[in-house]
Amino acid sequence: MSKPAWRTTIVNLGWVLGDKAFAMVAGLLVFGLIARAFGPQGAGHFSYALAMLQIALGLSLVCSATAVLPRLCSMQAAMAGALANIFTVRMAASLVSLVVMAIFAAATVTDPMRRNVTLVMLLAVPLIEPFAIIAAYWNSRNHNRPNVVARSTGLLVRLIALAAGMALGAPPWLLATTWVLEAALNSAIQWHQLRRALPGRRFARYVRQRRSMVYLRFGARFMVGSWLHVLYTRLDRLLLGERLSSDNFGLYAVAMQLLDVWVQVASLVALSMSTAFLYRLIREGAAMRALLLGAAAMAAIGLLGVLGAWWLGPWMLRIVFGPQFLGSQPYLVAAMAVGVLLFVNQVVTITLATLNRPALIAMLWGVSVLVTALVVVLGVDSVGAMIGPIAMATGLLTGWLTLIVVLLCFRPRADAA
Repeated sequence: MSKPAWRTTIVNLGWVLGDKAFAMVAGLLVFGLIARAFGPQGAGHFSYALAMLQIALGLSLVCSATAVLPRLCSMQAAMAGALANIFTVRMAASLVSLVVMAIFAAATVTDPMRRNVTLVMLLAVPLIEPFAIIAAYWNSRNHNRPNVVARSTGLLVRLIALAAGMALGAPPWLLATTWVLEAALNSAIQWHQLRRALPGRRFARYVRQRRSMVYLRFGARFMVGSWLHVLYTRLDRLLLGERLSSDNFGLYAVAMQLLDVWVQVASLVALSMSTAFLYRLIREGAAMRALLLGAAAMAAIGLLGVLGAWWLGPWMLRIVFGPQFLGSQPYLVAAMAVGVLLFVNQVVTITLATLNRPALIAMLWGVSVLVTALVVVLGVDSVGAMIGPIAMATGLLTGWLTLIVVLLCFRPRADAA
């Protein structure tokens, strides 16, 4: 690969890693403030609401970045129309997801405080998911600075607003509006950046039902895989929450929440890497080389999480959450070990998406979900909470093995996206 491509990759990785470093620090500060202000019960309400928000965002993934980014990379003149119609599809999906999850929360959550916090946070869904296509546009142009500016500004405002609200004694549901404020500011900045990049465009006039349906049908092919992915990343907590004591589950959930933050680094790093050289290698017929190079790079970055959990985990848990959470250390190390596999899997799913194989993506996550659930149910009584990381690793490795067997047996034709 040429030096300019590597240089571009390094610059983009610098922006991405700086962005996620700030996001992780700010996120820890936010959760630490909530935990110390409201105690374990209040922190649990916010953790539950954030999980519901992430599930809602996952359900609205119709034209995800993994599906459309390879096409955006090859577009020039038709870019404005593509963005307008994909935005429309994602907005419709976000509104449906918001309504479905709000009804579910209102019907199933009995604690008034938890229900109110959840319902308020869900309002951020249509302010986040549709505008993510703008972030995908900048990724397709191998230019991450606009995304970093928008995300970091929104996160900083949320942190300041949350701290101010706590100082003034605001109730939890009002503090939850800071997530909506962050999403609104982020989307406004992204929209302003896009208008500057594509001046003179009236995006609304590009929206056509027929073209939107084309993107809907294309994106829908990847929806099952996206939904199963969201389920896989939270299935362990869904199953263990009813099978462990509340104290033990709380220690475990803290570690897995930190894994969720770390895996966000994986997705952003993988997207930055893919636009710089993975897509090009795949288009040139070197998909295996792209897969191996990308997997090696992602595994190396993922190992940093394991080292950080081993060396800095106790200090971070004590400072952020308090000494009562030091028992989370073994779970944190195990979770970060699973994170290495999740980092590598980013390259696997990007390669399959670029080769236009949504069925294989769905199969990978489907097998992972089934095996993870089976291992948790069969092993929780004898292993305890540690069965969660074991089950996730076993599930994903089984998914990879199944994928390899299918590819070797059926050898599907690798069409370019």
